[in-house]
Amino acid sequence: MCRIVRKNEGMDKRMYPTYELYLEEPTTQGRVFLLRATKKKRSRGSYYAITSDMDNLSEEDPRASDIKYGVLGKLRSNFLGTAFNVYSNGRNPFSGGENGAQTAAATTTTTAQMSAAEVELKKIKDNKNKSLPVRQELGAVIYNPNVLGLKGPRKMTILMNTMTSEGHMVEHRPTQAKDTLIGRMTSGDTTDLLVLRNKSPQWNDGRVSLASVKNFQIVHDNDLDYIIMQFGRTSQDNFTMDCQYPMTPFQAFAFAHTSFDAKLACE
Repeated sequence: MCRIVRKNEGMDKRMYPTYELYLEEPTTQGRVFLLRATKKKRSRGSYYAITSDMDNLSEEDPRASDIKYGVLGKLRSNFLGTAFNVYSNGRNPFSGGENGAQTAAATTTTTAQMSAAEVELKKIKDNKNKSLPVRQELGAVIYNPNVLGLKGPRKMTILMNTMTSEGHMVEHRPTQAKDTLIGRMTSGDTTDLLVLRNKSPQWNDGRVSLASVKNFQIVHDNDLDYIIMQFGRTSQDNFTMDCQYPMTPFQAFAFAHTSFDAKLACE
């Protein structure tokens, strides 16, 4: 059983909060720190760096690309907040190749707006990124747009890679947009794709104590009684999170963050 604590004290933290994941120990009523997620500034969509370090490592810090500082992966959304991708720490293959000229132009424009210190930090970070392998895609989340603007529970789909016979997740490192989990789902290619959905909401007096559109339970269509993940609010800044095979705590933590964010087309 896990608990997520939101830290949003101060003006800056209200816009860019941090979230900490703890493993609860029911026998001692203690808790063990597992992960921290920090929201990045200056991003068109939501962008979180997920680390195993208790220090609040800013995404602007050049060390944020270095795994020795505990950065395990990232979560990124589209502008509307209806689609999210979860990646391991690694190089973004979409920042070069066919889009290299566009990326270079964008970088030049951005650099012109930065101070000398910020430019130097960016160079350090870019050099670190070049030495990393292509990132692994660990999951994706799609929220159904609410075209009528009606209030109510959100409908979400979680995409993951299937598991091998040994119980390991199939490694997936897409280098083209069409090969990402969402790209494959859109094209109808569900090979090695695990499709999960949120269960129709029902009130339960157990772990979750506050009704919220953010609460959800994740199941597979083949077994609606096997709860792979559940997430719910217990107070203003405290949430419960439970998960089991085939989902890891890292994936569940990232998926939970998709529920925190405002969704322009869903609410």
